[in-house]
Amino acid sequence: MNEKVVRITIELDSDTYRRLIEKAESEGYSVLNDYILYLIKKSIAETINVNVEYVFSKLKNRITRIVQDEFNKYSSIITEIRNQLADVYEKIDSLNKTIEELKKSEKTSLKTKAGRKTGIDRLREEKVVFESNLPRYIQSDRFFNYLEREGAIVLRLKERVAVDPDYWSLFKKILFEEISSDNDDEIREKLGKTGYDLFLKIRDEALIYYDPKRRKWFPSSKDFFK
Repeated sequence: MNEKVVRITIELDSDTYRRLIEKAESEGYSVLNDYILYLIKKSIAETINVNVEYVFSKLKNRITRIVQDEFNKYSSIITEIRNQLADVYEKIDSLNKTIEELKKSEKTSLKTKAGRKTGIDRLREEKVVFESNLPRYIQSDRFFNYLEREGAIVLRLKERVAVDPDYWSLFKKILFEEISSDNDDEIREKLGKTGYDLFLKIRDEALIYYDPKRRKWFPSSKDFFK
């Protein structure tokens, strides 16, 4: 099907017409109509190119904005995730420190427990414990009842005195078999400070006496020294 042809008439002054012919010839056109048609098509093509470039420019800007918006959206999400991860890492680090502190505390506690001595352990070391020397925070009744249950000798004098059983046997042996004087210095030398303090408590309550003829100490009550 043939395209419809439209005839266009152009009126030009002689000078313009002359220059147009010269231009057509310089560009290789022998027929002026062909050159004019060429110019028209060229102009239309340039207009189309300009419009296409404009459209592409607008589209490019729009696509750029969309991509930037999406990037910003995901960037904010990534930033939030990073912040949350940083918070998690910080909490994990804090938890690890707490665990380490608990481990150290537990070790310290175990060492303390392992190194802590019971009342009966102290009695075995000190040999004799006088009620008057107990710290105020210790309940005397409970303390001496506990020692007695653990096998300690509890002497009920003006004050209660706990004595290690082995030391009690040694004390009686030295007092009744080895000491042959009522001189305090000699007695202190034989019994030592702890034994001498115990000796004074017992002597003050007349539970022992010294026989100068036999040069020995004897119990006033054999039941007390069982």
